[in-house]
Amino acid sequence: MALQLNDVEVRVLGVMMEKSLAQPGSYPLTLNAILLGANQKQNRDPVVEFTEAQIAQATHALQRRQLVKQAPPVAGARANRFEHNVVERLKWDRREQAVLAELMVRGRQTAGELRGRGSRMSPIPDLPAVHEILHTLSTCDPPYVRELGREPGRSAIRFEHLLSSDLAIDAEAAARLETPATMDETVAAVDQPSNVVEAVDMAVLADKLAALEARVAELERRTTPEVDRQRD
Repeated sequence: MALQLNDVEVRVLGVMMEKSLAQPGSYPLTLNAILLGANQKQNRDPVVEFTEAQIAQATHALQRRQLVKQAPPVAGARANRFEHNVVERLKWDRREQAVLAELMVRGRQTAGELRGRGSRMSPIPDLPAVHEILHTLSTCDPPYVRELGREPGRSAIRFEHLLSSDLAIDAEAAARLETPATMDETVAAVDQPSNVVEAVDMAVLADKLAALEARVAELERRTTPEVDRQRD
């Protein structure tokens, strides 16, 4: 089943994965450290201003999903610390965590950007290695990453994570649109009740047919000799 995380939960989990790889000396993280990491002004897209209450709520929600757990207490520590649990729960290795963490805290990126930025967390030798990671993450069930179509004004293809419910639903819809329907499927869809197949709007089809008939009639009128029109 696809993960259904909200924006705060995605950012919290991404920050925890990032810090565990890039700054292991300061990991596990207190709620305040998670807050500071989530609201960083650099290396974040979008830049956000989450509150302490939002971060606490998201962290506890991730605990209920068993994606985050409270770290063992440290002598003399005044605050609880938390660590992610994605290795045990989702089987992500270090390179997969690096790529996903980048997508979670910085948004859509190209393979080249993911290699350059992800390498600060785990060595990624070249672009083929990035594409191998992305292929693994996009072909698992459920997929965690998807490739976006080439966007206007951009020469390189970008990728995004599918860890929130909205993105996962959008990906499923895109897959349906990209799969051409056969004639049998089209006929079957028209034959089904309108409350089952919402995509078939008979009113719209009727309007289009009426417009087409009107256009044909206009063309016939223009090509009919003037004398014939008077006789008629």
